[in-house]
Amino acid sequence: MTADASKNRDVEKKAVRTKIRAARQALDPATREDHGKQLAATVLGYLTQSTGIVRKVAAYCSSPGEPDTSVLLDALVNEGIEVYLPICEPDFALSWAAYSPGIEFLPSAQAPVLEPVGPRFANDIFDDINTIIIPALAIDAQGRRLGQGGGYYDRFLPLIEDSPVRVAAVVYDSEFVDEDAFPVAEHDQPVDLVFTPTQVHQIP
Repeated sequence: MTADASKNRDVEKKAVRTKIRAARQALDPATREDHGKQLAATVLGYLTQSTGIVRKVAAYCSSPGEPDTSVLLDALVNEGIEVYLPICEPDFALSWAAYSPGIEFLPSAQAPVLEPVGPRFANDIFDDINTIIIPALAIDAQGRRLGQGGGYYDRFLPLIEDSPVRVAAVVYDSEFVDEDAFPVAEHDQPVDLVFTPTQVHQIP
């Protein structure tokens, strides 16, 4: 890819991100809360009914505007599932901390997100994790992900590709889109599953 083509792709990605973020911000709090409850039911129903015994899951704490994962996190723990959340480290690396309802969160030193307070775990925990649930702005029909642009997950996912972990992204229903709805780069990591508030999409 030429430098001009790469620049044009990045400009187009930025425009798509801006449009999706604006649509998310336009959602009223009651609608967002309702979607969060639906998302928890959809994800928990899939994990507990379709995939056998699930003991450990990696997920994330949603930021304002993102599909709300707060109900989901508590529902997973209440189901007896261990939940681990990411911590942003220098050089775009991730470590992980165990989640429990009521745990303290602090602003990240590396990114504009909240992170759980507690011992940090390395990537070897993914030898026992069934599913990792990650954020996205959009997912296309081929499982290609439009992220927030930080690059943390695109760097992290190749590190666990040999572990038996399914990668699932969370978006609103309207953000599961047709192929070629947004530009992708070689480093953009695909997902195996897409969770929306009302549906589960398994990527071929």
